[in-house]
Amino acid sequence: MMLKEDKKLMRKEYVYALFILKFFLGIGLIWWTISMTLTSDVGKDDDNAFLSNYHDVDRDFNNIAKQNIAFEKKYNIKFIFNSEEIIGLSYQDVFLSQRAIQLRKDRKDIVNIGQNKFTVLVQTKDGKVINNNDIEILLTKNTTHDYDVKLHYKNESTKEFKVDSIGYWNITGTINVNGDKGFFYIKTNAKKKQ
Repeated sequence: MMLKEDKKLMRKEYVYALFILKFFLGIGLIWWTISMTLTSDVGKDDDNAFLSNYHDVDRDFNNIAKQNIAFEKKYNIKFIFNSEEIIGLSYQDVFLSQRAIQLRKDRKDIVNIGQNKFTVLVQTKDGKVINNNDIEILLTKNTTHDYDVKLHYKNESTKEFKVDSIGYWNITGTINVNGDKGFFYIKTNAKKKQ
């Protein structure tokens, strides 16, 4: 038979103090989470799709699609990324995850580690070469902007540049010819040559 003195119960003051301590600890962790989120770059980093931030792309995506249709009615576009040829403006990759590249047979390994050569050819529908163009291309990794390569073609068709980082890359940009604008977005990867 147990006597009342044998029971090891916590005193009321300790229970209340423990409750208050847990409450303030919870409030402190909530404050810490909010302050860490506000000081981080969450939501401030532009993904640079179509050389714009994702808010503008979300708002204007239907216009981007319409502009591409109008652009391709007037002009033929051919991209030559090292040895990979892509005909026409392409932005469907914006809907794919980076891992979709692993299953591809085309548009894979477009970027080389080391020297790269990108050519953009623009022609009218009747075959006249357009040299009066303004083309901007951004090569960016999907995880960081530390290795970004910006290419600006002004009345020229070919650029050479160097890439030093393996991994998944996005090639995005705009083509402007006589006020007509087209957009492209291509997901690919870069790996060391075998």
